[in-house]
This record gives sequence, structure tokens and C-alpha cells, in this order.
Amino acid sequence: MFAASISGALQLLLLYAGCFLLGRILPFDAPRHVAAAATAPPFSFGFDFSNSSTYNLQDLRFEGSAQPDLDGKLVDLTCNSDYSTYNCTGRMSYGHPVPFYDSATGVVASFTTQFTFRFSLPEQRGTVRKGDGMAFFLTGYPSVMPPDSIGGGLGLMNGRLHSAYGPDRFVAVEFDTFNNFFDPGNSSDHIGIDLSTLKDSNATMSLPTFRLNGTMTASISFSATTRTLVASLHFDDRPSVQPVEVSRQLPDPIMALLPPDVAVGFSAATGAEAELHQILSWSFNSTLPPKKHTASTGGGLIITAIVGGSVVFIGVGWFILAWFMRKQGRDSIMAGAGQRRFRYRDLVHATDNFSEKRKLGEGAFGAVYRGTSLKGHEGQVAVKKISEAKGSLGGTKNFLDEINTISKTKHKNLVSLEGWCCSSKGIWNLLCWCCQKQDDHEIFLVYELIPQGNLHDHLHKEDTVLPWDTRYNIVKGIGSALLYLHHECHPYILHRDIKPQNILLDNEYNAKIADFGLSRIANHNNTSVVTTAIGTVGYMDPQLLEPDKFSFNRSTDVYSFGIVLLKIACERNMSRQGVWNLYSNEAAVRMMEAAADERLGGDFDRAQMLRVLVLGLWCSLPDGANRPTMQDAMRFLEHDNTPLPDLASFAAPSST
Repeated sequence: MFAASISGALQLLLLYAGCFLLGRILPFDAPRHVAAAATAPPFSFGFDFSNSSTYNLQDLRFEGSAQPDLDGKLVDLTCNSDYSTYNCTGRMSYGHPVPFYDSATGVVASFTTQFTFRFSLPEQRGTVRKGDGMAFFLTGYPSVMPPDSIGGGLGLMNGRLHSAYGPDRFVAVEFDTFNNFFDPGNSSDHIGIDLSTLKDSNATMSLPTFRLNGTMTASISFSATTRTLVASLHFDDRPSVQPVEVSRQLPDPIMALLPPDVAVGFSAATGAEAELHQILSWSFNSTLPPKKHTASTGGGLIITAIVGGSVVFIGVGWFILAWFMRKQGRDSIMAGAGQRRFRYRDLVHATDNFSEKRKLGEGAFGAVYRGTSLKGHEGQVAVKKISEAKGSLGGTKNFLDEINTISKTKHKNLVSLEGWCCSSKGIWNLLCWCCQKQDDHEIFLVYELIPQGNLHDHLHKEDTVLPWDTRYNIVKGIGSALLYLHHECHPYILHRDIKPQNILLDNEYNAKIADFGLSRIANHNNTSVVTTAIGTVGYMDPQLLEPDKFSFNRSTDVYSFGIVLLKIACERNMSRQGVWNLYSNEAAVRMMEAAADERLGGDFDRAQMLRVLVLGLWCSLPDGANRPTMQDAMRFLEHDNTPLPDLASFAAPSST
């Protein structure tokens, strides 16, 4: 109530201050046109190079060998005076700045461009050769062609460098006809979307050789809303050939890619072979209007100063109010979270700003980073940056309620949750606190760092083979942790993604289950939690894949536990179905010998191996009602005199 009163008072104060200052600036008898500003039209232009009346050469900037054709019908980007000319570069760009984003408002332009171009591949010494291609680009204004950008540099970047930097940064769509060593695939012809490098494109489509030949029309669009750049190519003089398309989502923030004003245009290059690159027509449309610079009068300067002062005054007041309200909202969300809260800046420092070199891996709920020198905590930690888009956490508040419960769990075979952090998503969410949702926060979980990595790597990637006694101890450790979560926690906790990658090993190779803190917690009044199916294929209960049936209960974890047991005991390529076939058709001893991991060299306890194999099949029976509870499973493992179950009496096996 007190906070709400403060909020209302501050807002009212800012409103009065704004009205007062605006009243001083704009008196009541001021002309109406002073207060009304005309909306500038969106930015656009179009050129048909076969008709000189559609363009003015002063609207175009030519670099290198680029120049209009002598007949006035097209623009040659590379040398056209002699087909034997190699190592030729040229660029043509629009001669004025094009707005890419408004640095004052943060508004990013959406744009479309369409151009018709032609590649001509001259015959040289009786052979048609190719080299090297063309690109449509956006780069810093004014456009300056880098040196040594011949050949594979496409006139965009120095071919000896891996990436372009500073004013040479670019966003480009390349139409490449030569397969350099850094180009993907085996085809010479390809199109791709490049961000300041031509050597690491991850949005490239290979085409049949000589497909990029003749007259073609390209359409390129960029959506500021989705940050998606889409390029399509139509083969004009080959109508039977289907158009192709390539797309890429540009990284966020988009402002980090280019300056506010850019040059747009085309660049091309040849290397050891000659090729003609010609532009026939070009149109460009953007949602942002061009900037207009007008001279200011003395009165205008005074008004500008007054307006600027009032904006600063209101802005500072709004920032103070926003900071207060964000702190109040975050503290209300965190109330009762029940675990130590780390400061965001301390996590940034501990992980080198979440650098790639500190990245330990990435799972279903987000990336994990190694943290060192975390303030107030001794030793190293693992910091998980939660991704709600991947995890479907059900909202910040609900998730924090779960963490409150999870933080109370204590077991030697569970990874210890040391603390967590909640941070608002960026400065805009801070300033727009009045429309901020409760879920507009980033969540970070801080775990103890388990030094020996995960079980999957030890089973499949490590040179050292885990001995049987270590594997059997891991089996019992996993089972003990699940027994605790299922039967000793109230309400009980479901993991929902038991797999070797989520089982970590400490220095003594004891198993510790990770990511259980991201499970949904069962309602103590119900026997299951119904939600969308999640998990990992191969370890997920097949009953969850049935249409409209996403009923999670303890038996779904038991199924995953059974598959993990078979992975621990068996050959790498042995499936659950393969073990079942051996169980059905062979004596127990022969089944055990055939299924056991051959890397063990036969050095294992026969009775333990048989129990692990049979328990793995029992836990992974298709019908959840026939599976054991974790209480039954642990009794079976720990008491050698417990008789083996007759699994043949149950339904047909899963095909997992």
C-alpha cells in the first residue's frame, strides 16, 4: 500500500512537471503547425539501368572497376573491357546514407530489395570457367572497398582475413560461383547469408554447378520484428528451374551488426578466372524514412534547449521511479524463495560475462558455464542460464515456487543447488516497467561444480573404461536419488529427463543427478502432473508419445531409469529390444554374456550384471502398471536373495 502511494505520487509529480514545461515551451496562442510535425514517407528508390531517365549517376557510388555499360543498359561490377582480365573487383552502392535503425528510438528498419542481374561465363581456352561471384551488401556509410578483396573476397573483405572489422563490417547475401577452400559442400555454385565474414556462413545453400549463370532475379527481405533475413532467387531465362530460398535470423541486438546509417549495394570480384557480373535493374524499400537536416534558427535553439532540459528532467525522474518499481517487483517475486540469491554482476564476473570459453555445455533448459571466484562462495560453481523458450518453465513466479521446494532437498546423489539469481531483461524492460510482465526476468541457477563430467562421456567418449564395480555403484546411486525424490520428498518430485548426460560424477565417481531442480513438482493431491511431453527420445516413456496423453508420474521416471541401466551394462550399440530378444531366447548366463559391454573383458560380478539387466528390462516394460516402484527396484538391487521376476508374463516389449 505504501509503495503504491509512492508510485502514484511520483507519476503525478512527473505529469505536472511535464505539463508545466511544455506549457512554457508552447503557449496557448502558438500556431497549430508548430505543434504538429509531418510524418516523413518511408525510404525507397528504384533504378532501371536500361533507361537512363530512371536514375541519376549522382545517386550512385562506383568503386574499383564498377561502371555503367557504354550502351547505357546495365552496370558492370567487374571488368568488361577484356575477357582475359583477372583479379578484378568492383562495387556499386546507393550514393546516400540509408537508415538501418534509429539510435534515438531504437526502431529498426524492415526492408525489401529486388534486383535483376546476369552472370556471363566466357569460354577460355576451350573451357567455360567460373570466378568468383557477387554479393548484395549492407555496410557502413560511405562504402569503402577493402584492399586485397579479389577472388573469394567478393569485393567485400580482405581475402587474407577471417572476418571484417570496424567500418568494414557487413551483412551480405552472396551468389558465389567458385568453391574456395572455406566454402561448404562440393558444389561450386551456392548462395548464403554472411555476417562480416565469407568463411563461416551457417546459412548456405549449395546449387548444381553452373546453375548461377544467365539472367536471374533476386528478392531479399528483412523483418525487424523477427530479425529474419530471407533471400530468394528466380532463374529468369530457365523457367523450368525451381526458385531457391535461404534464410537466417540475425543476432540480437541487431544494432551490434552495423551503424545506424548504412550503404547498400553490390560488390563482385574475379580471381584466377574471368566472369562478368552485371546489374540490370534494382529497387529498394525501407520502413524508416531518410533523415533530413535543416538549419536551426536562434529561436529554434532556445526551444531545443528547453525541450531537451525538460526531457532530461522527466527522464531522470522516470528512471528513478523505474528503478524503485523494478526493485519492488523483483523483491516481491523473490520473497520466500528459500535459497541464497547471488547478484547478477557477480555471476557476470565469475563467468567472464558468460564467455564461450567458460561454457561447459547446453541442455534442454539452457547453457551451463564454469564460474570461479564467485563472491561469498569458495571453490568453483556451475552457473546455468535458464532459457524459458526451451524449458517452458510456466512463468517466473511458478518456477521460483518450485525452486523454493527443490532447495530443501538434500541427498548425496543429487547435485547441490547453491543459489540463484533473477535479473531483468535489459534496459528497455527497466524503463518500461509499467507494462512489464512478471515473467520478463532472466533466471540463473548456481550449482556445485561436479569435476568428472557426465556419465554419457565416460561410457562413450572416454578412453578409460569404467570398471564394473564403479558402474554398479553408479547404478545404486541413481536409484537411491530417485527413491528419495519419489518416496521421501513431500510432495514427491519427478525428474522427467533421466539420461546419462544428466548424471554427473564426482572425484570418487559417485553419481549425482543434475537438472532435477527444473522438474515440475507433483501436486500432493494428484498422482500425476499433466503437461506437454518433454524428455529425450530413447529415454522417454513411449506412453508419453501417444496422442493427447501427457500424463507424467513416477513410472515415467522408472522407465528412463531402466534404459539408463541397460546403457551402463550393455554393448554401446545394444538396444533395449536386443536385450529383450536375448532374455526371451537364451539362458540367463548366455544372455548376460552376450549383452554385457565387451570392454569389461568379462571382468564383472555375474549376479550383479544379471540383476542390472533384468531390472533394466523390468523398469522399461511398455505398460507403466507392470513396472516396479523405485522402492521395489532398490530392494531388488540390494538383496541378492530377491527372486528374479518372470518378465515373459508381461506384454510385448517396447521397440526402444
